[in-house]
Amino acid sequence: MKSKIVVPVVSVALIALLGLTAKACETVQGGPVHSTEEFRDHVRATNRAGEDTYRALSPAPTKEPYASRDGSSSCVDDFGFDESDVSRDEPILTWDLDFAGDDDYRAALASLRATWRKDGRTVEKVDNGITTTLDDGIRVTLHLGYYDDEPELRAEGTCMRYRHNYGDAYDYSYDDNGDGTLDEYERPNDEY
Repeated sequence: MKSKIVVPVVSVALIALLGLTAKACETVQGGPVHSTEEFRDHVRATNRAGEDTYRALSPAPTKEPYASRDGSSSCVDDFGFDESDVSRDEPILTWDLDFAGDDDYRAALASLRATWRKDGRTVEKVDNGITTTLDDGIRVTLHLGYYDDEPELRAEGTCMRYRHNYGDAYDYSYDDNGDGTLDEYERPNDEY
């Protein structure tokens, strides 16, 4: 009687252990491999999170939002797990903010903090600014820039592994404004 119970329990435990081991290996490798289109959607979501925050600033910056792609040195394959057609990228976009003065920046910071808290978000204080992480893992920060001490909005997506579709000309390293497409001026010059 005991063996009728033990054998199924051991079998279930072994299957669960194998599943957990496979998941652990995937995590060590850097997570699942997504398609280029899924990564492109993540870039667009990161851009949209930044633009939505830009439009929520009150008082508003004096110029229209324009994102600039920023690089990430932490989203790399340190251990050589990625296959040759798999890339890793972390979309990071920044917007330079042009407020009428320091008082406007401080007012926009206070207003954004109140908006995020009203939306139920956890707001963290960072050097000369604030940050929150959205439901999809995108981290949005309003602060004074590290190098120029000027107001900056920053949206950081998560590090994502994705497989290149060779018919797809999308390459994040050339997508300067983070809109998920390579505009004519962003395309690399293939002439040498």
